[in-house]
Amino acid sequence: MPASLVLLLAEQDDGEAAYVRDALAQRGARVVRFDTASFPSASSASLRLARDGWQGRLTTPDGVIPLEDVTAVYYRQPQPFRFPDTLSEPERRFATVEARFGFGGVFMSLPARWVSHPARLADAEYRPLQMATAARCGFTLPTSLLTNSPSDAETFARTREGVVYKATMHKLVSEADRVKLIYTTRVDPDAIDARVSTTLHLFQANIRKSHDVRLVATTGGHTHAVAIFTDDPHGRQDFRTAYDTLGYAVTAVPSAVADACHSYLLALDLALGVFDFAVTDDGAWWFLECGPGAQWAWLQERTGAPISDAIADTLLGAAA
Repeated sequence: MPASLVLLLAEQDDGEAAYVRDALAQRGARVVRFDTASFPSASSASLRLARDGWQGRLTTPDGVIPLEDVTAVYYRQPQPFRFPDTLSEPERRFATVEARFGFGGVFMSLPARWVSHPARLADAEYRPLQMATAARCGFTLPTSLLTNSPSDAETFARTREGVVYKATMHKLVSEADRVKLIYTTRVDPDAIDARVSTTLHLFQANIRKSHDVRLVATTGGHTHAVAIFTDDPHGRQDFRTAYDTLGYAVTAVPSAVADACHSYLLALDLALGVFDFAVTDDGAWWFLECGPGAQWAWLQERTGAPISDAIADTLLGAAA
């Protein structure tokens, strides 16, 4: 019987995919990668519909992928297709849609184990859905307000010791040819004005945390957590602002938190979740978000936490 064939849908230099590839290879699985950005300049496809679904070959710079042999797929933020500069803008839009729905339909029709299925990932990106699901699963969450009412926002901010603003989805903005990150930001009630009315804004009570935790959980029963420490006040608010000040340590996961993580994955039909928590001095874990495609490779590199092993086991159907 041939070894399992796991398809990595990831860009060529993705660190998370590289760790998972190595963990799978150690388990004797065959591993292939398809970087969607290589299509059509360096990759091609020829697929035929059979009684059991789509069959055929993807030819990539790394070799030929026999589609009918794929038993599992690790979906790790595949990049946009790259079309020739000779295409006009309408031609480029047409080619993009055809490739997206063509490949997407073929991949999602495979009788394979997904970590995680792209349709489920798309749903799980909605932060309000994350928060409501987390509350139902037993996590502790900060008091929150989603509004475009300046008066409600001001009242919310004035009746709490501290309030922060968070983006619900787009954490990157482009302005004056510069790409900027939107960080978790303290809110001054006196600064709230009519601009709030232009769209929905998410405000939350600020958690006075001692440190952050990023936790990776899988439906295979794995939970691996890394505590993230800093003395930098800006980094304490949002660790992405101060990577050079951060310290890391593998940390134990309270059983109630682990149970809630697995309930969350089940509720949203995810095979993998990357959870962020704020931990306070009294040991309470506050749910912040679950980024189904968030990064974890640098945490494994810094601490040795066997996150890629957990994902590899899940792709191969092995329980913890």
